[in-house]
Amino acid sequence: MLNYSQIIKNERIKQNMTQQALAKGICSTSYLSKIEKEHVIPRDHIREALLKKLNLNTHYLKMSQEEEFLRELHRAFQYAIHLNSAEHAQIVWNHFNEFNIEFSTRENFYQCNLYLQRIAIIAKQPILDLDEISAAFASVLNNLNPEQLFIFYVNSCHYCLENRLYKDAMKFMSKAEKVIQDYEPEIPEWLIGNFHFISSQLTYTIHHYSAAFSHAHLALTIFEKLNLQTPIINCYIQIGICNNRSGLFEYAKKALQTAYHLAVQLEKKELYGTILQQLGQHAALTGESKEAIQYYRESLEHTVSVEPKLAAIHNMVKEYSKLQQPTFIQYWCKKGIQLVSEHLNAPFYRTFYFQFRFYQMLHHIESLKPDVIEEAITYFEECEELILVQKYAIAFGHVFYEQQSFEDAAKLYKKANEVALTIQRRNYWQDL
Repeated sequence: MLNYSQIIKNERIKQNMTQQALAKGICSTSYLSKIEKEHVIPRDHIREALLKKLNLNTHYLKMSQEEEFLRELHRAFQYAIHLNSAEHAQIVWNHFNEFNIEFSTRENFYQCNLYLQRIAIIAKQPILDLDEISAAFASVLNNLNPEQLFIFYVNSCHYCLENRLYKDAMKFMSKAEKVIQDYEPEIPEWLIGNFHFISSQLTYTIHHYSAAFSHAHLALTIFEKLNLQTPIINCYIQIGICNNRSGLFEYAKKALQTAYHLAVQLEKKELYGTILQQLGQHAALTGESKEAIQYYRESLEHTVSVEPKLAAIHNMVKEYSKLQQPTFIQYWCKKGIQLVSEHLNAPFYRTFYFQFRFYQMLHHIESLKPDVIEEAITYFEECEELILVQKYAIAFGHVFYEQQSFEDAAKLYKKANEVALTIQRRNYWQDL
């Protein structure tokens, strides 16, 4: 909304006009004083008369405010994407969601809501709110220009990725790629870079590791060209993650160390926790459990968000499990379960909850509970977390086998084999 009180006051002072001179023939000087102090909202006819005397056009003011609002929102949209912090995005969402702007064109209305949609996704706003926005845009796709259409598809891909709707995310990724093919000159380069970064995260999640590396490298090339510091660091982290998973440990460590050096050099302290976690993952994969635990502990000191904290705790539990240290397993599992219980409104934290329970069972801290095992594996399947299905089906298959519960063991081994085929995109064992 336009702040007419401030506009009138600022323009009066700019024109070196007294309150008495401006108010003459329109209203009392005391009433004008109250308007300028925002103690009263001026009546429409008085507001228009004051603006006319100051040679200000109401329509022009509205257009100027609309343009300034969109410029400010675009800057916030770009920074929120580069930073990719839920806490920051929530602050931005709260700020801009308070405004009530009547847009002069349909195009500006769409642009504003596309920006807000992406900010809401990063801020992890409630799914129902985002569903309504997405449904509204889906009904007007023919009215969007190429840049807006591209933003909508990337927003939708990011939304589906965050909510583990991986098949839908892949569909939106393909649609965004088609827009690039048809309209690349009309799409800002930094948005294309961000698309490749999101695509890298998605393809990594569904185990297409070579594609994930390729997308991360394309994103890095664009961000380095544009000298966008935080996205550059995030790309090096993503490349390190991809190389770790592919067994290219030397290249992984080099990428992660580059990310850390850049973060220190540029004082991007908000990225320390993520990088330290990935360095811990590298140490874990190369058999250095004690070094990995140290990295994970350090990452906790630089982590604010709940999910990265849970990831660090879970990673420590894994390493203590390798070292067969049940006392530390019990300590950190309790920490993790407590943290999950404090954030029950985030359903995906159940993944961590089940895993903490599993490690307690596997190390005899908690008695074996077949119903919990079945519930968890079903949940992992529904979330398409196939690696976790395979991992724990094998682990508890061994447990049941050792206990001579051969039927239960066989069911779990069968499940692990089925999932292994799916992960490798094979339909038949003969294709292995």
